[in-house]
Amino acid sequence: MSETGKFTEDILSSAREKAKAILREAETETQRASDEAKVTITREAEAVIRNARADADAVKRRQISEARHRVKLREQQEKEKIMEGVMDRVQERTSQFVANDPKYLPLLARLIENGVHELGDGTVLVHLTKLDLERNIPHLEQRISKSVGQVKVDWSRDPIQAVGGAVISSIDGKIRIVNTLDQRFEALEPKLLIEAGKALFGE
Repeated sequence: MSETGKFTEDILSSAREKAKAILREAETETQRASDEAKVTITREAEAVIRNARADADAVKRRQISEARHRVKLREQQEKEKIMEGVMDRVQERTSQFVANDPKYLPLLARLIENGVHELGDGTVLVHLTKLDLERNIPHLEQRISKSVGQVKVDWSRDPIQAVGGAVISSIDGKIRIVNTLDQRFEALEPKLLIEAGKALFGE
């Protein structure tokens, strides 16, 4: 082999070695980049999955919370309906008591007497319901007159709007004692609701 050929072969051999080294380095770099990319992609995918799971859990918790709230609200509405029914039944029984029970008229007399005594001396005006005005008023007037002493009692012929009981007022109407069953019922209603709630729902 001539010197030129040998020189050329050395150059080519050196170039081939450099090319192989460059290829090896490129393959190594490619592999490293690929590995890093896999790690990065895996990490990002895991993060996406974690976030998706967290979002799904949050949605599930919110849905459960909303469902519980709807159930609780529906339960409360049903309880309120039942309690309204109880109060309606109490009022119905009260109306029946006023209309039919012989114990009502003595109660009415006491309500009137209490109101008259509360107003004091002078002249008072007693207001009754339409039903009570249609009852035996002279008998009631006699009983009240005997029990109130010096107080003069006048009886209004204009009925009040109430289930039962009476309103006792001064003649000028400036002072009024409301002794109706409606007023008593209204005052007792919160306690009745509590007691009914305990009896019906254990609350």
